[in-house]
Amino acid sequence: MKYYELVEFIMIGFMVLYVSLEVVLNSNNHENDTSNVILKKWSEGNMFFIPFALGAIGGHLFLGTTIESLDINPMIPVIVLFGLSVAMVGCGYFIKFKKSTTFLTILLLAGIAYGHFFWSMNHPI
Repeated sequence: MKYYELVEFIMIGFMVLYVSLEVVLNSNNHENDTSNVILKKWSEGNMFFIPFALGAIGGHLFLGTTIESLDINPMIPVIVLFGLSVAMVGCGYFIKFKKSTTFLTILLLAGIAYGHFFWSMNHPI
């Protein structure tokens, strides 16, 4: 049970740090320096995997299917997500193209579907 409490403490710490950082960034005199603006700029550049990865995490945490035929080894979806992210970073650096809001939205929705169907927390361990 100690590991559970440690993970819980770390997650709460990250949440407090993130909210504190956002408060500081929103209250300073610099424009466009908040995390959402920075993530959008990165997504429109070489790091277009960000919407897919955030969607996958959201689908994993807040949705999740119970379809038994999609119940696979829990490490496989994590490895595939990592591989897809590395491939997208490679594409972002070597293939230059415009990442429209529509394209990034499709990636976000694809990530949500991935997290919901293949990386579900609702499958028995």
